[in-house]
Amino acid sequence: MTDFRALPNQPTLHVGLALHDSERPGRYLRLTHIFEDGVYAMWVGTPEEARYAKRPIFYSWNQLSALTSPTSKWGRIVLPQQLSVPAESGSSQAGKIQSAWVQIAPVIQAFENRTNLSRHHFTALIRERALSIDVAEKTLHRLILRYYYFGSTKIALVALPRGPKRTTRGREESGEKDHANGEIPDKANNRRGRKTILSDELGPNNFVVTPDDVDDMLRCYKQLLRKGPTNKTTAHETYLSTFFQKSHPDTYRQYIKKQISEPVTYRQFCYYINGELQLTEDLARNERRLRRDPANTNSLVSAGPGEIYEIDSTGGRLYLVSSEKNPVVVGKPTIYFLIDRWSRFVVSAYISLRAPSYEEVRNTLLIAFTSREKRFSRLGIEVSDNQWPIGCIPAVICPDRGSDFMSGSMLQSVVDDLRIDLTPLPPLCPDGKAIVERLIRTIKQRMAASGMKGVYADRPLDPQSRRAARKAEAAAVHTLADAYRALIEIVKDYNNRPHQALKRRKILTQHGIEPTPKNAYVWGLENITGLRSAPYTEEDYYRLLLNSDKASISGGVLRYKTRAYHPSNEAAIDYIRRSPRNRPSLDIRLDKTQPAVIMIASRHGEWPCFVMGAGDARDSEGISIDEEEAFAAVNARLWARSDHESRRVRVAAKAAKPVNNRHKSAHAERLPNVDMQRARYQETAKLKNKLHAQTHTEFEEHTASASVGKSWSEVEREEKARLVELVKLNRSKR
Repeated sequence: MTDFRALPNQPTLHVGLALHDSERPGRYLRLTHIFEDGVYAMWVGTPEEARYAKRPIFYSWNQLSALTSPTSKWGRIVLPQQLSVPAESGSSQAGKIQSAWVQIAPVIQAFENRTNLSRHHFTALIRERALSIDVAEKTLHRLILRYYYFGSTKIALVALPRGPKRTTRGREESGEKDHANGEIPDKANNRRGRKTILSDELGPNNFVVTPDDVDDMLRCYKQLLRKGPTNKTTAHETYLSTFFQKSHPDTYRQYIKKQISEPVTYRQFCYYINGELQLTEDLARNERRLRRDPANTNSLVSAGPGEIYEIDSTGGRLYLVSSEKNPVVVGKPTIYFLIDRWSRFVVSAYISLRAPSYEEVRNTLLIAFTSREKRFSRLGIEVSDNQWPIGCIPAVICPDRGSDFMSGSMLQSVVDDLRIDLTPLPPLCPDGKAIVERLIRTIKQRMAASGMKGVYADRPLDPQSRRAARKAEAAAVHTLADAYRALIEIVKDYNNRPHQALKRRKILTQHGIEPTPKNAYVWGLENITGLRSAPYTEEDYYRLLLNSDKASISGGVLRYKTRAYHPSNEAAIDYIRRSPRNRPSLDIRLDKTQPAVIMIASRHGEWPCFVMGAGDARDSEGISIDEEEAFAAVNARLWARSDHESRRVRVAAKAAKPVNNRHKSAHAERLPNVDMQRARYQETAKLKNKLHAQTHTEFEEHTASASVGKSWSEVEREEKARLVELVKLNRSKR
């Protein structure tokens, strides 16, 4: 059965989109080529019918418009499960795909010319290619049609199971706020200067800055400069939360409760700081100012959200140090960012201790397109899909020429498998992705201002910055999850702050959308039409982006990195039943940032799914696979240190034992039962006295002696009575 996902808006037509008319179920017109005067498209249906596909047919724009109707919609067709398993590098399946692609690649290239798509040239080119490589013409013909049938992707060259035989089938309020009783506000209470635009909502701002307030502003700014690099934005917020709160608690309380507007605005704060501030050379070195280049007006064009994403990685300016007695520097993590060019919305942020590679880029993309709540709850990070919406699949990704973005795996997976256009920048052209570069600078500034342990502000180039980096290294004691938690808080704040670039987008102003990246991104996806979109669905991309690794089966349980995983669906139960009881190695698919679930790729039916056991889940809670591997050396050192110390203590204790006396000790005398009971009570009384730091009493001796010769029931009754008396005595003392 074909799974068709309609797009909510009218998209820009591109190869891979399909037109579906609800009045004609089971029939989809998929675009294969687009030219100036029309398109080539082919009718598709279920995956099994790919064997009987016909060649693409030309439709002029008028003919294509005639096919559209109120009941028809453009959308995407979900890849069948057999094609959603990417071939592992070096596997036999990858070799078969590459071999098939080499056979049809020249013909596919020739079909980019519209003339060659005619019926005569189409068949002739296939026949000519089949003769040149000594392959059956029918086989080559089916390979080419299957390539177009599944959206012009190399994954379609995987051999599908034989299908069935072919059968014939044809905020607005009208009222205005009036002053009570028509009274005119007293102008003497109003402060001078420009009135805030929110006066109609929050009332007039009557707070007047005094000389004492100016002194507090200067003192706050200087304190932050003594601690390290800072800017006026951070200083303004720190002033309101500390100095202003102490000086004007009532006004501050009203401001926090949204009863009044901001008492001291950022514009006021900068005015008094710039007019009154006098800094020494050391403090001036830590002052950070916004530098703009008015001559550079290059516009990074994007028609709307979800069309072009920019991606980049940076070395985080923070240290990760173990919290043991002799701390060990684990390293500085690498941070990946994926940002939407049109709305400035941060779609994904990923932090890793591994070296930059495509595997880390894969995790960045996986985080972008899946639920935030399910992913980060295991790490103890509170973030919801409403606070940080899930990103949509882009049509284009713009990276730089880093090794992790230009690797063969990146090109094959993103371009060939995922069908996402990759537009790497030319050399020495960082302004081609200036948005993500500016985001990285902003994130580093806010991380330095957050006060998180182990963070330093500047690159260690001069003595002062090197000293700050060494100080951060000595103070850093936190896990990767703590660093990730702080990073996500900054990203959430960034997505919900107004952005200057969005203020210039008149379409947002026209529709009353606040100029924050989150609001612009969500609104744009729902209302802007004519955007390029990715050819596959989110489910397809999720399966294609899962990491590959090896696991084993032992005792009927799947084991991965010493953890046990149990079947969670019928396919997994059946897989365990059919597998040997001990299987040393098998290929698995998992999300390493959320390793609680493991799947086994299957080209036939549902994927077997395994879930981590409850005990292992508690042991690994808050730890990702990358962090676990990064701390492997630290864990081994702690184990070796404790094992060495405990063995040393045991050896020393054995060596300190006195040499056994060769003389035989005298045999213990066997006493009558009455004397034996007296001796037992005396030994027990001595032990209790030492435990409770009490002296030996005659009462206990009398009790011990008096109890001799009595029955056990009488002794127990007397002991209970004595304990009751002791409890009463203690209560009376209180």
